[in-house]
Amino acid sequence: MDKLRLLEYSALDALTKGSGTVQDWRTLVDVLNLSEMMGKNGVGPEVLPICQTAQDSLHKAAMRYQETMRMGLDGQGIQAIRDLIEFADLQQSSISRSEFERYIQKTKDYIRSHGDRVVEIE
Repeated sequence: MDKLRLLEYSALDALTKGSGTVQDWRTLVDVLNLSEMMGKNGVGPEVLPICQTAQDSLHKAAMRYQETMRMGLDGQGIQAIRDLIEFADLQQSSISRSEFERYIQKTKDYIRSHGDRVVEIE
């Protein structure tokens, strides 16, 4: 879990500096999707408004990237992703590892059958 958090904060740092990559963006989208799935299934449903703000911010970052080839977040997006990562940590620490792994699989299955929640970057 520590490695996961480090990866997420590293991705946020890169996007904060405007030097993020598509992989950094993808890392944050993965946090968003998993937290939203957990929230919709009763594990910290308070995260859902944060997920919406984070989704909007990541969408803006993707659109900006398509226009400028630079990946970054605005101030609201930075705060939304910080809040999301903190909340994701709380969600994940409130359940067992096996339950967390079930949510990971459930999220993957949902994405496979419904497509990504956030716009893909081409």
